[in-house]
Amino acid sequence: MARARDTRDRILFGAEEVVLRDGVAHLTLEAAANEAGVSKGGILYHFPTRAALVAAMVERLSSQFTEDLERHGAGSGLPGAFTRAYLEATFGPSGDAVASRERRLGAAVIAGVAADTELLEPLREQFATWQHALVTDGLPPAGASLVRLAADGLWFTELLGLAPLDEDLRSSVREELLGHLGASLQQQQGATPRKARAGRSVPEGDRT
Repeated sequence: MARARDTRDRILFGAEEVVLRDGVAHLTLEAAANEAGVSKGGILYHFPTRAALVAAMVERLSSQFTEDLERHGAGSGLPGAFTRAYLEATFGPSGDAVASRERRLGAAVIAGVAADTELLEPLREQFATWQHALVTDGLPPAGASLVRLAADGLWFTELLGLAPLDEDLRSSVREELLGHLGASLQQQQGATPRKARAGRSVPEGDRT
């Protein structure tokens, strides 16, 4: 089982290398197999079609982000923890070599699946899961969603090279969003006691 998993991972890494070097249009099962050093039968065992291979690449990208969320404390259960983790995971160092590779790969893969609704469906489902976690994170849903939309906007501008921010401005935007997150948390914590007081019944004898 471990050997099969290693082979599968090697194929996926090989496919990523093909996409980064030659572009997603040149990704074929044969090209991925050659890059990974496996036989045609070996790749067909794991990925019977090119669509299955691309879908696995998209799943791998979203899994890597989910792992980043956990590293930043998304599962701590504290109010606002998931939203903060989403922000921090997205605003990782822009110059980091691994992050740069993931952005380039993400751009290539997304370009390849954008026209295929079926291949995009798992990504849509993953974003829906993240959005649900955000709006149930103990913050005003609009505030948490604003952080997510800003973070996603940063990701897409860097992914596609659409006037990405320089490092100083990028850092300032991160601080602004963290400030917004803190204010939203204070707002929510302040609203909870007020709701509790408003819902407290007045004893019959105390009414005038």
